[in-house]
Order: sequence, then C-alpha cells, then structure tokens
Amino acid sequence: MKRIGAIVCVMMMAASMFAPACMAAEREGADALDKAGFTILESSPEDGSEGVAVDNLSVKITFSKDMKPKNKKIRKENAKQFKLKDSDGHGVPLKVYYSDEEEGLILIAADTFSAKNKKKKIKGDEQYVLYIGKNLRASDGTVLGEQQTISMKTLNQGRSTAIYMVLMLLMVGGMIFFTVRGARKDEKKKKEEREFKEGVNPYKEAKKSGKSVEEVVAKEAKKKQKKEEAIRRQQEAEAAIEEEILEKIRKESNKRVSAPKAISTAGSKYRIKVVTDAGNKVEEPAQAAAKSSKGTTRPKNQKGKNRNRKKGGKK
Repeated sequence: MKRIGAIVCVMMMAASMFAPACMAAEREGADALDKAGFTILESSPEDGSEGVAVDNLSVKITFSKDMKPKNKKIRKENAKQFKLKDSDGHGVPLKVYYSDEEEGLILIAADTFSAKNKKKKIKGDEQYVLYIGKNLRASDGTVLGEQQTISMKTLNQGRSTAIYMVLMLLMVGGMIFFTVRGARKDEKKKKEEREFKEGVNPYKEAKKSGKSVEEVVAKEAKKKQKKEEAIRRQQEAEAAIEEEILEKIRKESNKRVSAPKAISTAGSKYRIKVVTDAGNKVEEPAQAAAKSSKGTTRPKNQKGKNRNRKKGGKK
C-alpha cells in the first residue's frame, strides 16, 4: 500500500510540473492565431485569369476581416504591402482604396494616368503578378502572416483588334449580300408582273428557247391562268378576313335588348303621380310650378299682330 501511495504522489508532482509548460504552449498557439487571423476570401480577377483588360487594370480583394484601419500610419504601411510586377520584374505604381460599404474589400488599381507615371503603361498579352505582403494589417491589428500572390495575364489587343475587324468585314459583307439578293428578288418580281400584264412575244421566246410558237403560247396561257387563279384566291381570302372583322365590329357596336323594359328595372326611383279630380288629370304642384316658371311666348289676350304694333308702334 505504501508503495502504491508513493507512485501516485510522484505522478501528481510530475503533472503539476508539466502543466504550466502545456498551458504556455497553448497560449502561444492562440497568440499566433490572433496575429495571423485573416485570409483572402476572393479576388477579381481570380488567380490565373487571362484576358484581363489593359485599360484601368485593377484588382478587387475581399478579406475575411475588416480592412479599413482608422490609423493613417497603418494605412500607409498597408499600401506598401501591395506590389504589381510584370514578367521582367518591373514594378507598376499602385493606389489602394478602402471600401466604406463592404467590409473587408480593398481595391488595388494601377496608377498609370498621373503625370509622374505616364511613361509606365500596362502592356497587352503580358503576365502580371500582384504580391500581398505578410505584414498587411487588418482593422483589429491582426496581420496576414504569409505572403499571397494573384497572377493574371492581360488581353492581347492586337489579336482582339484583328478579330473585331474580321467580324466587322463579315457583317458588312452579309449586309451587302442580303441587300443585293433582295434587290434581285424585287426586280424578278417586277419583271414577272410586267410580263403578266403585257405578255411575252411568243416568236422571240420560241427563238430563244428553241420551242415551237404553239408550245410557248400554251405555256404562257397556262402560266397566266395559274397566276390569275392565285390572285383570285388571295383576293377571296383577304375579302373573307375583312368581312369577318366587319362582322365582329357590327356585333360589338349593336347592343340590343330582348324586349322593352320599365325604367325602374335599371334602378331609377323617379315616379310621376297623377291625381284625378272629377275625371280631369291634375299635375303635381312641382310640375305645374316648373311649367309656370318657363313662361309663355304669347301674352294673355293678345295676338301676334297686336304685340308687334305695341312693340314697333303704329305704322
């Protein structure tokens, strides 16, 4: 028993001695995660993209943390963490913009339009690499911890221009072809209509085709008859359509009722009362007053001639 107790005591002492070291190691690991606690979520253009536009070359990067430090000094240090280089290792001047609306978004744009950087142009069909330094700092003070790169290849403008010119030539050629084709069809149609109205010279056509005059005449008569039949069918179809449209208009404009109906059926509440007095019809007081208010064109006990004499004087 004494031996077992001694072993347990030794184990407890060893555990107490190594526990602080383990806790320190865990704390150091947590501190390391805090210092390198953000990554790149996405970028536009993506890593390995081709055909990137030469004009206004820029890269949008979204990080997993807010990337808008309030300290101006940290912002200046962050701007130095971005470097854009071509395949020969020549650097391109950059400008860094922080987003006020989207958290973690940074725009890195090539600064080739300012007066001091006019000679430094973005080249077409060129491989560029954007380097993001490991000391890039987020708003909470954490750093990226490891250098990241985004590679891209710019558009070959010479090839794009050639393709564009070929497409333009094809489009112009197509327009000319269809225009000429349409003009020929119109001319052929006009010729057929003219021949249909005027007819053809059978002797001339027989000499041209090597057929007899009778065959040419029979062929033209058959052709003319067929054409007249086609015109007649077209006119009949157009007349039928026109008649159908007119019939629809007549049906919609003629609104009829099955039988006369009283005005009360339409919701009117107006009534006329007739009072009989010794067999005579007497109007309502309201109707009588309305008639009296209108007056009369003939004064009482006067004829038209008398009125004119009073009005114009004796002649």
